[in-house]
Formats: sequence, structure tokens, C-alpha cells
Amino acid sequence: MKIRYTLLTLLFFAFVMPTLHAQIIKGEAFAGMSLSQVDGDECFGYDRFKGQFGVGALVPVTDWMDIGLEIMYNPKGAVRNDTLDQDSGHFNGLYDLKLNYAEIPLMIYLTDKQRYTIGIGAAYGRLVGFSEKINGQYTETTVGDGKLRWREGYSGQDLGFIRNDDDLDLPEFQLSDTSLTIINSNSYRRHDFSICADARVRVWQGFHLQLRYQYSLVPIRTRLFEVHDPYVDWHVRLQYNNQIALRVTYIFNEDRSKLNKIIQKEERLNNPR
Repeated sequence: MKIRYTLLTLLFFAFVMPTLHAQIIKGEAFAGMSLSQVDGDECFGYDRFKGQFGVGALVPVTDWMDIGLEIMYNPKGAVRNDTLDQDSGHFNGLYDLKLNYAEIPLMIYLTDKQRYTIGIGAAYGRLVGFSEKINGQYTETTVGDGKLRWREGYSGQDLGFIRNDDDLDLPEFQLSDTSLTIINSNSYRRHDFSICADARVRVWQGFHLQLRYQYSLVPIRTRLFEVHDPYVDWHVRLQYNNQIALRVTYIFNEDRSKLNKIIQKEERLNNPR
């Protein structure tokens, strides 16, 4: 795994270095607050309010485009004053999920008039800490593949609509028509891959106000929930991190980088090839 990340880093610099010439790489430091939820957990709303912070580098590619690489601490998760009770099917009690990630976003930024910037990219996140509480009690959740467990010899079944015998409960139960044992997932994936989109505006000198939206590309967990329906008893939900963050970013060497661009532009005009 480490060899793979090293090769990707080398390829990144091999791609951007020919475009740098005498450009000045800009540094950045940022801190802010985020609102998070987990889609697919039967609790709705951006109710997880946490802080995030990190540092990064901005590599100028053209006069209007930069490539950004960040390292950041980014807590996510969900919180709810009432949650779905799997036995009764009613909302009851408390739910508190904390997922703490160390993330490395790779972004492409486009800037207009040296003030307004939009960006898009992807991020890799590694789960470095987590906890899940239902009704104030910690669950036995672990780190793993985040998938439902199947009895040996079965895999890849369609779980869109599941019927079960009424006297069989989670975490293990028998499907009435196939006699297949399924164990509800009790693990979150260690790795999270997400897409990022943000907008940034320079408000004063090197300070920028930045709004970022981030969403998981792959499920962080698969869970089975009881639903009260005449035809369906259980519902499989794929869970994804869903986050909006507002942060203040300070960019170092921004004025020097702009001056360098002006000098290079004049050199190209005075010395055409």
C-alpha cells in the first residue's frame, strides 16, 4: 500500500513539474466547521457539527489553474435525538456516530480575476477513530469491510426486498424462502473515497472563505433495517458520508506567485519563440 502511494506521488510531480518553470508553489492553512450526515442510517439531517483543519500546497499550472494537495483532519458522522428501534420499528432514544478521518484531497482549482475560485477533485480518507452509541450505549462496531456477512457458500444475493420469519431477529435470522443465514454488518470500512467540490472567494489579502461539499464514492457500511410494510420486512441500506464544510483558508506566497506570473507573461511577450 505504501509503495502504491509513493508511486502516485511521483507520478503527480512528474506531471506538474514540466509546467512549473519559475512558478512559486503556494502553501495554505485552513480551519473551519462542518455539518455531516450518513446517508442510509435511517437518521436524517446534517446534525453532526464538528471542526476540521489542515494544511496544503497549491501548484500553479497556468495563470488561472492550480493543482492543490491537502492533508487534513476531518471528523464526520451522524447524531440524532431519536433513532429507529429495530425491535419496535419506531423512533426511540439517542443515536451518536463519530467517524474521524485523516484525509488527503487532490483538487483542481480554476480562478477568475485573482479572487473567485471553484474547485473539483477527490479525496482519500483513512478512518483513525470512531464510536457508535445507541440509547447512550456503545455498540460492538469494528473496522472491517463494511459488508453483510453471509453463510459460507453464498454471496452476491439480491437483498432489495427481504422477507423473514417473524420470530427471528437481528443480528442473525433465516430468510423464509431460502434458509440463508445473514448477519448484519457490524463494521465500517477503514478507507473512504469521496468526491469534492468547492467554491472560494478572497476576502482580505491572503484570507479566503471556502465552502466545500464532499460525498463518499463507495459505501462505508451496509446495514439491514426492519421496515413495517405489508410486503417487505427488511431493508438493505448502503451508507455514505455526506458533508458540507465552511472554512477560512490562508494562502501563503499568493502575492509573490501573482507577481511571478506577470513577469513570466512579459518575458513571453518580449521573447517570442
